[in-house]
Amino acid sequence: MAKILITSLGVGLAGKNNLVEREYRKATYEIDGIKYSPRSFIASVLNEHLKLDGIIFLGTVKSMWEEVYNSFCTEKEIKLDDQYYYELDEKISNLNYTSSLDTLDLKPLEKILGDRSKCILMKYGITEQELQENLDRTIQIIDYLKNGDELYIDITHSFRSLSLFLFLILTFLNDLVSDRDIKIKGIYYGMVEAAGELKYAPIVNLQSLFDLTQWIKGAYSLKEFGNGYLIANLLEQQGQGEIAKDIRNLSDAININYVPTIQERAKDLKAKLKQEQPSPFKYLQGILDRFVKKFAEKHHSGARECDFQLELAEWYFEKKRYATGYITLAEAIITYLCEIHDEDFKDKNNRDKMKDLLYENRNSSLSQLYCKKIDSIRNAIAHASFDKQRTSYTQAINKTDDYIKELKEIFKTGRLV
Repeated sequence: MAKILITSLGVGLAGKNNLVEREYRKATYEIDGIKYSPRSFIASVLNEHLKLDGIIFLGTVKSMWEEVYNSFCTEKEIKLDDQYYYELDEKISNLNYTSSLDTLDLKPLEKILGDRSKCILMKYGITEQELQENLDRTIQIIDYLKNGDELYIDITHSFRSLSLFLFLILTFLNDLVSDRDIKIKGIYYGMVEAAGELKYAPIVNLQSLFDLTQWIKGAYSLKEFGNGYLIANLLEQQGQGEIAKDIRNLSDAININYVPTIQERAKDLKAKLKQEQPSPFKYLQGILDRFVKKFAEKHHSGARECDFQLELAEWYFEKKRYATGYITLAEAIITYLCEIHDEDFKDKNNRDKMKDLLYENRNSSLSQLYCKKIDSIRNAIAHASFDKQRTSYTQAINKTDDYIKELKEIFKTGRLV
């Protein structure tokens, strides 16, 4: 496991005020209650405070690469290569936003920073094409990471657009490396602008803002796919194990499609949601309330089980979970027949009788729909479509809305024919 900092690098005061020497304004930084001697680069403070194993610098061709080289040579008590320093300084002074990213050799700087360090040159991000190229270059970071690495991010310096770009791409990076157990442990911003008032620059950890993106992702997964596992994990991290368990149980029931269990687990969760919830979960609670209501209860006192199953099948189709949708749709028809014949729909013998009834009354519209279409597709799904007599998958998908609409009309009649 290694601790790696990703930081952006700007042009310093010279790039802003045409000063002769390029430099960042030195500041006394404070982090976790510890003040550090005045530094130009916050990366220097974080390197010392976090005991880093490597630093990945992102910057443009005009960034202060020569001063990073000078600063870290001094801190590590390594002899400065004057020729490299002045050549780098001269090259950078003659470059601009149109310059090729291949014009700078930053390998000597990377050697000074350490084995797990890297310098990545970026475009200014002026156009959509440049933003895309910056994305491609930022994704290269994955190649430098190893299993178990801990990532720390600094967004203090460089163009604000580059810092924002880096922050937003973290979610993307986090998903790409999720299989390698790489954790984002901190996102730091050095408040240099507050130094005049406080006499020091606080380094604040914006990790909570990044965590919020995980909550948003979890809400989306729940709303679109019925998967509350990410939200459950986040709640457990906040010590909310009881409601996390209820969310996970409901997701399990939905994914295995145990219809009675779905209703039971939804009712359990609905009761828990009436209690006061912690932030940021409480801001997403409305999404979960609406989601649970769909599964927790019938819409009116006289509603039938078949109507619930039909709505559930429709929901599966809307979420493009076609296999589960067709299984539920076929069972909704059998439940409907049990209910209109006053038979216990939970009894297997009764359900088998209703299937026989459908095949015996092939002239009815419901029998035609079940025997020749829906049950045929359901069987193809159950046998992974290896049988030759099957409906094409495109037709099966395209007809879902029609089947739902037709069954809703039939269910209203309360009859077989």
